[in-house]
Amino acid sequence: MKLLLIAFALLFVLACSTTGFNKSTDVRKIENIVFKEVDASALAGDMYIPDIAGPKPAVIVVHGGGWTNRSGKMEGISKKLAQDGFVVFNITYRLAPESRYPSQVEDVSDAITWLYQHADEYEIDPLNISGWGYSAGAHLILMAGLDRDKSPQLRSIVAGGTPADLTRWPNSPLVLKLIGEPLANAEETWIEASPVNHVVKNSPPVFLYHGQWDSLVEPEQMALMADALKKQNVPVETYTVNLLGHILTYAIASGAERSGIEFVREHEASE
Repeated sequence: MKLLLIAFALLFVLACSTTGFNKSTDVRKIENIVFKEVDASALAGDMYIPDIAGPKPAVIVVHGGGWTNRSGKMEGISKKLAQDGFVVFNITYRLAPESRYPSQVEDVSDAITWLYQHADEYEIDPLNISGWGYSAGAHLILMAGLDRDKSPQLRSIVAGGTPADLTRWPNSPLVLKLIGEPLANAEETWIEASPVNHVVKNSPPVFLYHGQWDSLVEPEQMALMADALKKQNVPVETYTVNLLGHILTYAIASGAERSGIEFVREHEASE
């Protein structure tokens, strides 16, 4: 019976995933725009530009993949955001274990700065640039966007399947590849590399979503992140994706994505 219920739930989610987004807006895609050169290699992103006149809000999108690969390419949400009127910059970053923390955070931070610097070129409203990431990408966009000590700052952040407190996984091979040393030898670094420890009073509003059955990044992580935001009175909303785990929440959580887009819209700067 449980398997039957799961099957019906997945069919329902798949059916819903094709609706609810504006598919009439034409979108132009520019691939491999280099935003940074480092370690004799170029870091690039794909730009999605909706066919809408005038300055548009933008979202910088950061992929997952356990910090070690680019398996979560974020193409689906990038297209949905663009069809909804956002300019989207879907970026890459240096991967672990070849590059250790904080290289990945530095890359995302530099991409944010680059996007602000090129706002006019891509008809972006610089007052309305937000961030979106899933899994490792959620971790990185929060790390780069929560407590930026200088302008520019993201308008809002959407983070799904977030690894919020890395110290909760002392035996994680993925976190070990990212940090380069075990928790016992580098506790301060593990703490510093956790988004829950980077919330400040002027952090941007955050929308968090997480799969109910996520066994890779436990739903408790969303609660930890939300509590850290609430303690600093930072606006936060949470969305639990029922009956889905980590991978399927990334792939087909259209309800969470729609709510995330609405959250970004609600927190746009007024004219």
